[in-house]
Amino acid sequence: MKLSKLTLAVIAATTFGTAFAQSTSQVTLFGASQNQSGALNSQTANIGNASGSGRSNVTVFGASQNQSGALNSQTANIGNASGAGRSTVTVFGTSQNQSGALNAQRLNVGNAAGAGVSNVTAFGTSQNQSGALNSQTMNLGNASGAGRSNVTSFGTSQNQSGALNGQTMNVGNAN
Repeated sequence: MKLSKLTLAVIAATTFGTAFAQSTSQVTLFGASQNQSGALNSQTANIGNASGSGRSNVTVFGASQNQSGALNSQTANIGNASGAGRSTVTVFGTSQNQSGALNAQRLNVGNAAGAGVSNVTAFGTSQNQSGALNSQTMNLGNASGAGRSNVTSFGTSQNQSGALNGQTMNVGNAN
């Protein structure tokens, strides 16, 4: 079977075109919220993360996760970069709030892994919990592997009331 040059060009373009494509995300988000009450609930927000060779520019105003009850979990991943991904993140007033017992919060903003690059500016980022046996983890602009991260943060806080609670905050660490 003999194929023409045009046929070969079409096959090459359709077969290989997507393999070399670079995805780009431009996100501007105002007042996004997740709210739950009760037990055994879970919330996850993934906003403007970049992987592979993707690029993401993220601006978030007033995003919140709110839960009351027991055995609940919250996770927010905003503008993280992995692989050769690049992310520029600006967050204003991002918060996680929980009341009750045995709850967990994880907030990951602008972290870079692999050869990822992240530029982070955060204003008023907070995690708040009341109750017993709760845990909070915040990772803001950390770099691992060959990743690079530039972080500027204002008014970052973790707040807990109750007994036997735990907090971990990692900001701008290079591993």
